[in-house]
Amino acid sequence: MSSSDPEKLIAKANKLTKLSFTRWNADWRNATLLYEQAANGFRLAKNYEKAKAAFEMASKGQEMLSSPWDAAKHMESAAALAKELGSWNEVADLYRKASELYIECGRPQPASDALAKAAQ
Repeated sequence: MSSSDPEKLIAKANKLTKLSFTRWNADWRNATLLYEQAANGFRLAKNYEKAKAAFEMASKGQEMLSSPWDAAKHMESAAALAKELGSWNEVADLYRKASELYIECGRPQPASDALAKAAQ
């Protein structure tokens, strides 16, 4: 397995977000980068289910870093993958969450665009 193996990246990112005796704070900055790399790796390997989950975790990481715009972008990527998989309930939920994140950062136009994508 190479160091850019998506499974390894997810494991490393999960480790950075878990608290322990030696880690009292979650390292969301580095974990989010690893989740993004893993999501892209899974997407290139056409493992859309795992890519979707990794984009959702990257979105959560961006939320923890107080970056709703980037969180919304990752949520939209997860929604697009859910659409590819045919998970229609998930598609609507993920686009709705992306819309809420866009509203949170004061961007109503992308928010309405995300809802329009959910309706399609």
